[in-house]
Amino acid sequence: MKKFLLTIILLFSMAACLANPLTTEEEVAHGRIGTWPGSLAADCARAHFPQAKLVYLDTVADMAQNLRQKKIEAFAMNRIFVDELIASGQNDVEILGDALGRTGFSFVFADSDRGRKLCSEFNDFLAECQSNGKLDTWQQKWLSGSGEKRKLDEVVLSGENGTLSVVTNPVLPPITFMQDNELSGYEAELLRHFCAKYGYDFKATVATFETGMAGVSTGQFDMGFCAVEFQPERAEHFLFSDKTCEADCVLAVRSDGDMGLMPGQVLKKKFQDVFLRESRWKLFVSGLLTTMAITFFSVIFGTIMGFGECLAYRENKRCLNAGLDVLSRFFAGMPIVVLLMVFYYIVFGSWDISGTIVAIVAFSLLFGFSVFEMLKNAAANIPRGQTEGAMALGFSERQTFLKFIIPQAIRQAFPGYQSEIVGLLKSTAIVGYIAVQDLTKMADIIRAQTFDAFAPLVVITVFYLAFVWLLQKITGTILKHLDPKRRSQEEILRGIRP
Repeated sequence: MKKFLLTIILLFSMAACLANPLTTEEEVAHGRIGTWPGSLAADCARAHFPQAKLVYLDTVADMAQNLRQKKIEAFAMNRIFVDELIASGQNDVEILGDALGRTGFSFVFADSDRGRKLCSEFNDFLAECQSNGKLDTWQQKWLSGSGEKRKLDEVVLSGENGTLSVVTNPVLPPITFMQDNELSGYEAELLRHFCAKYGYDFKATVATFETGMAGVSTGQFDMGFCAVEFQPERAEHFLFSDKTCEADCVLAVRSDGDMGLMPGQVLKKKFQDVFLRESRWKLFVSGLLTTMAITFFSVIFGTIMGFGECLAYRENKRCLNAGLDVLSRFFAGMPIVVLLMVFYYIVFGSWDISGTIVAIVAFSLLFGFSVFEMLKNAAANIPRGQTEGAMALGFSERQTFLKFIIPQAIRQAFPGYQSEIVGLLKSTAIVGYIAVQDLTKMADIIRAQTFDAFAPLVVITVFYLAFVWLLQKITGTILKHLDPKRRSQEEILRGIRP
């Protein structure tokens, strides 16, 4: 018992010794600074600390977690987001020193006649709201307020002048985020009032920052917003509105504060934040259904496609077989994320089609050629004598293939087919790149709202493991029925007895 108590005291002493005081500017100057790629915060950090190493991260939660784990010494960003992080209860983060510079956000529009018209209208809208004080009111509500004050105003969207196609990435509270499973935040407020003033309605698409900005530049979306900062290189691809808000760029570092909660309280709070608060469990369910739909339809269509390709290959037409071989190598060698982007922006770029459909098409082709290769190789391993014997009995080559060769090939290929299905499921985690709100994307949205880098990931890990287990059970049952050793005596003797 004494040894146990001494161990506990020693651990607490070590924890006290490891407590980190406020990081100094000297440590930051020669350390690692987290930031977003292509942001003004990155430019400010590089200008003030030229010897520091910039580490590019995706979300505020990732930066805070990397800071706690000492993977970075500080992170640079707009003060709006740092204040939001601290206000959420993350007391182990503080702002160090003076501001590094000033940054602001804008809406972006397609560089087209329609885009120029919308940009001009939006700038007029901002100027009017600035003069009548509405902009200050909204900034006070969203950028300085909290809790119940942060509710979208009730507005009526007539849509008499059309529907705008807008894109955003709601992972940056309080600028843009999900509230009660709906798009919310300061920029969402501006969008709604702008549409109400000019008689528009809008259709919002959730996508990563890179995907959204690329969609605006190609004209796929009329406008985009997600704390977008003006950069001369970006201005070559789309139009920037006037700034909707500005704030200092600051440096956030570790402090000696803590959450002030016991382990049990921390777990309870995480569960409430991730699942119960604002009914966020609905986001997980929605993302899971999307992931299941993409996997299910891709497997069905891909299997049919692969089987058809295998039949076509058996015709031994030189040009057709050469084409199938080339396509098979092409899809096998193409990185999946690149394939998705090509289909989304090039193949279906001019089509008004959802990212989910694009994902199903791309994964069906990918899975189909995998099935084709498995069946082709398995059929090639069947002894030639079986084909000759069946044809000697009067069966045609096609009948021989369908009745004798393909059943054996399926049994041989099925374990690989089972693995391909699981691989396909795991590959769907990247569909967020083409504006699909799957399970992984929903976790990113919740991580941004809760500033918790791990809990939402643990939840989707459990979902994925459960789904993989279910798929393995289903395919395992099918495999057992395909095993010829499990056939009954009646099945074996069927067709032999008179």
